[in-house]
Amino acid sequence: MVFGWGNKKSQQREADTPPQIKQITLANVSDAIKEIHSIRLKTIIAEVKTFRNKINSNCKIILNIASELEHDNLKMDDMDPHLVGMVKRGKNEVIAVIKKETTITLPEINSFEDIKDFSTTSSRILKKIGDVLGRQSRVIHIFAKKYAIKLKNDLKAITDENGEINKLIKNFSELENSTEQIFKSLDKYNKSQKLILTLRERQKQSEKTIQNISNIVKNDITDIKNLKDSKDYSEFLEIKEKINSLFSLKNKIKTEVDLQFSKISRPLNKYVYVTSMVKSQKKLLMGLIENPYEVITTSNKPDLVQILESVRKAVQTNSISVKDITKSVSQIDELLTKFDAIIEEISTFEKSKNDLEGKLSIFNVEKLAHAENILARHQNEKSDTETKIKTLENEITDLIELLPKHIKSIQSKLNEISAVQYSIKPE
Repeated sequence: MVFGWGNKKSQQREADTPPQIKQITLANVSDAIKEIHSIRLKTIIAEVKTFRNKINSNCKIILNIASELEHDNLKMDDMDPHLVGMVKRGKNEVIAVIKKETTITLPEINSFEDIKDFSTTSSRILKKIGDVLGRQSRVIHIFAKKYAIKLKNDLKAITDENGEINKLIKNFSELENSTEQIFKSLDKYNKSQKLILTLRERQKQSEKTIQNISNIVKNDITDIKNLKDSKDYSEFLEIKEKINSLFSLKNKIKTEVDLQFSKISRPLNKYVYVTSMVKSQKKLLMGLIENPYEVITTSNKPDLVQILESVRKAVQTNSISVKDITKSVSQIDELLTKFDAIIEEISTFEKSKNDLEGKLSIFNVEKLAHAENILARHQNEKSDTETKIKTLENEITDLIELLPKHIKSIQSKLNEISAVQYSIKPE
């Protein structure tokens, strides 16, 4: 038996008849599904109602067979007395179950839930009767064979009819599953559209932010330019240049000082181990060994001279050993002779440097540094916002590329459940 939509569409159409194509928008999909669902539901309800009537009629026939069996003595008078009890019990059980099950009021069919309830009820009836006939198979087939044949035929009819109902239920459930998938795809499409609008709005706001930051950056650059174009800044740079040029003089002086002290490095180093000085003088001695330029000052002169003279005396008295006493003494004397000039050179340099550094206050360096930090922060904000815009663009592109796929999925599923072929156009 063919039951309308329950068969594949390929079986419903003539092979040489092209399918009807109906063009709709996504907004019409929901209505199309509702229409398909409504038609299919009415169809299955109508078909199951027919089966209900048939099964109800079969139940009445089976009940009549049970009534005939109830009044049939089954020729038990001719039976072995030992069998009579067994046959009676079997006969009575079969009749009782059939009477109970076939008089059950079958559910009315007005909805899909009613159909599932009906299938459950008819399946239970079949099982109950089938179970009792199975338990009493020997009694029925040997002593009531003609009733067994009748029951078998009518039960088979109910079984076949119930099987058809289950096929209809399965097909309609598949329809509902397909419908659910369509709505899920439709929901994904709508959510993607909404998200695209949201992301585009964010993109628009970010572009406004970029414009605002760009204007701020321009102002920052102008502020820094004004600071650097000022007379004070020009003078500041000149002073910095002079200070830098001074350091070449410092390097010259330091080189000369290091050279002079390198000549007496051996006696100085040895003197560390043979003398007992106060802490401050020992510190000065170590300074002369490691970095003499840094300790040669006017204030340190008396202690430094005393240290050099003590080293010379230690060399002369052989308290510290050197290869050439005369040469070492001569080098120390030479250094002592030049010591005032060295101190003067260093003092002059330091005074010049300090004077120039004091003039650097003509320009507020911190103000310039602050302005440059602000510019860097705003440039970073601009860069971050540009990255954000790029990310939004990529997200929007990905979502837009998915939209046709959602439509294709919706159209494919819709055409699986409909006799009409739909073509969905984007809105």
